[in-house]
Amino acid sequence: MISTLEQQLGPMLYPLVLCSLIASLIILERLAILSSYTLSGRLKRAGLNVMVHYKDEDKATREEVLSVWLHGQQKHLAAGIRLLHIIAIVSPLLGLLGTVLGLIQVFDSLALHAGPIDPSLLADGLGLAMKTTACGLIIAIPALLGAYLYQLWVDKLISSCEHALNIHSLRCAGICTAALA
Repeated sequence: MISTLEQQLGPMLYPLVLCSLIASLIILERLAILSSYTLSGRLKRAGLNVMVHYKDEDKATREEVLSVWLHGQQKHLAAGIRLLHIIAIVSPLLGLLGTVLGLIQVFDSLALHAGPIDPSLLADGLGLAMKTTACGLIIAIPALLGAYLYQLWVDKLISSCEHALNIHSLRCAGICTAALA
């Protein structure tokens, strides 16, 4: 099977497989983590615990602590998303490099051939060119979609937590929040 893939994708096989594996692992791992946080409400509870822990501090200190905590949570929830962006950029370029290598192979076989040109001389190189391009795009599209959708998901989780913390802070200050929730 590996030899068949090497024949079809040439030297771009290993970098493309590596990009595919890394993107797949990140997509699955982020799905599990973000689903867990969304379904459990863990982020809001943890934020409220932080707020309770610092309840005796002045408002500015509490807000600064919560801001730093939220930033750390955002970094944790967004782990791997930048790498997905990189894979979404690099994998089509690897496919394009495979295209160039395939075309070089076509021209090399034409240069060595004398006489009428048989289409089979072009088939291997053009096949390599098209297959690596397609493979690079097949990897890039889900990686790009995953990166953007997961970033939106993280932003929504953080925003929702921040809103809940602000409402709780107002309640602690004795302000009626019925119209805000």
